[in-house]
Amino acid sequence: MKAQTAQHKAETKKYILPLFISIVITLFLFYIDEGFYNFEWMLNIGNWIAFFVYIAVIYAVQLILALPIFKVAPNFLITVARFILIILGILFLWFVIFK
Repeated sequence: MKAQTAQHKAETKKYILPLFISIVITLFLFYIDEGFYNFEWMLNIGNWIAFFVYIAVIYAVQLILALPIFKVAPNFLITVARFILIILGILFLWFVIFK
């Protein structure tokens, strides 16, 4: 039972972590491009449609490139993805706070 739960968590990480990374990347891109260094882009429904399209494309590319590699070195990729997510989050906050 415990082995099955651990395997389920590993399977979930394969899909959730790239989703979070794609959301952070897209938020950063929209912050600097669509909103001109602010979040006023959120007021336009058309920007939200583009936002979700960007997330879908970035997420799909990550899955296409990362899933075959997860069979080879899953722990390494999860660690690298966490590191990238933390760095992107710090950069995003840096731009928001010190614009």
